[in-house]
Amino acid sequence: MELLRNYKQLIIFNIIIFITFCFIINSFSNFTNLNLIFYIFFHLTFIYTLFYYYHFTIYIIAFIYGIFLDIFLMNNIGIHLVSLLIIILIYNLLKKYLYQLSSNQISIFILILLILILSVELLIAKFFFNIKFDHYYFLKLQLLSVIIFIPSIFIFNKLDK
Repeated sequence: MELLRNYKQLIIFNIIIFITFCFIINSFSNFTNLNLIFYIFFHLTFIYTLFYYYHFTIYIIAFIYGIFLDIFLMNNIGIHLVSLLIIILIYNLLKKYLYQLSSNQISIFILILLILILSVELLIAKFFFNIKFDHYYFLKLQLLSVIIFIPSIFIFNKLDK
């Protein structure tokens, strides 16, 4: 029964990832902050799903969403694909240490990883694909990440129960 419950929750989180992905690729030109919020929420949901519902299908999900985000947002393959696979790699390298952490420490680690991955995506876009962004956008991205984080974790915990 517990196994069925975990698959049900994994499906719910994958539906959330898919819905946020749809909002990201169908961006609203007048609501840039809303697009950014869905972009951050996509990454946060992916990281949360990775940490609490790790399954081998996460590689397939990361590959598919990474390629489609790259195609729809950047017209280059590499930025999101690499960052999503880096998240999985970091998780696999630190898995045995993460099991020893409390839930609050894991939440802080998820926030740090979220900000790190979003920053790495911006840096890869700037240096390898010559996509320009200003420092205001970088700070806005990080501030929105911190603001979105606490309500999102609260919602995710409610979905888990």
